[in-house]
Amino acid sequence: MHTLSWNEIDDILMGATIMGCGGGGDLAEGRELMRRAYDEGRAVTLAAPHELPDETLVACPYGVGGLTVGDEAEYAGSSWAKEHPSVLAVRALGAHLDREIGALISGELGGTSIADAFYPAALLGLAVVDADPVGRAVPEIEHSLFNLYGVPIAPQAVVNELGDTVIITAVADDRRAEALVRALAVASRNVVWVADHAMPWGRMKDFVIPGAISLARDVGRAFRQAAAAGEDTAAAAAAAASGGVRFRGRVSAFSWEEKDGFTWGELEIAGQGVDAGAAYRIWFKNENLMAWRDGAPDVTAPDLICCFSRETGQPITNPHHEVGRAVTVVGLPAAAAWRTERGVAILGPRHFGFDVDYTPLESRLPTG
Repeated sequence: MHTLSWNEIDDILMGATIMGCGGGGDLAEGRELMRRAYDEGRAVTLAAPHELPDETLVACPYGVGGLTVGDEAEYAGSSWAKEHPSVLAVRALGAHLDREIGALISGELGGTSIADAFYPAALLGLAVVDADPVGRAVPEIEHSLFNLYGVPIAPQAVVNELGDTVIITAVADDRRAEALVRALAVASRNVVWVADHAMPWGRMKDFVIPGAISLARDVGRAFRQAAAAGEDTAAAAAAAASGGVRFRGRVSAFSWEEKDGFTWGELEIAGQGVDAGAAYRIWFKNENLMAWRDGAPDVTAPDLICCFSRETGQPITNPHHEVGRAVTVVGLPAAAAWRTERGVAILGPRHFGFDVDYTPLESRLPTG
């Protein structure tokens, strides 16, 4: 097991933001939360998959909601919870099970999503497993390898910013869990925190992506080193995750809305340089999920679509795009399990209503 330094935490947060595909929360929020823990003298211990005893009870904490939160006036007259809801959710799940949770695993990759697991781990003195059930950020609870492999999601502890706590003891399936938890988020300024999938590591380890946190750290490190050297951060980060640049251009149109607890939108990009004369379009539901070049599909979920500002080199999270901004779009391959027939059925184009066949991004020629 390895105690992560602040620099390693920062690399992981950056890499997770990039692999968050525009979703997974804001990098600044994740940094602020983790800085608070480290300033208090706490730290995160990362456990390699082989280092965790099979009998260790592992739980999965994460946030659910849109990418913007509602007005605080919704909670007028109410007192905020004294502890972060991610911590309260882990505590509540352990209390419900009447068992000691021994380690945590991140629910997805993202600038805030990683902190939603790392922060309670630091506060509660629990290890974080170097693994992940998604390998990217995703919009819905059902978009998880736990669901792909048929692992029951309940019981679930759901907590909002006031500390309101709900325990879902049983649920028909992950789609129903998504509907129920999303409704609680809509009633809670568009954000709640969840802890679920508590099971012994010996069972869980067959349903996750080992090394996912280390990969995020490698991507973040590649980004940092490229930035320090004045090099192309987008290309460096993409290469670290076995991906590549797909398009370079300038944002020509952008629209988004909050609906049903999600952030929906579209981004249009006019090509520049080698992509001059071409047009690119990205559709997102929290995360970037579909991309077209000149009207033809280019990169689609479950593969990753990530945007960078060419002016600052920084990854761009939704919905923070601006018309006129110069951007680079990169594509990264999804974990192998997502590229199976079952994986594509859960997280492929048709799940989101597009009559498009999934084609691995490396089967399409890079165009940037």
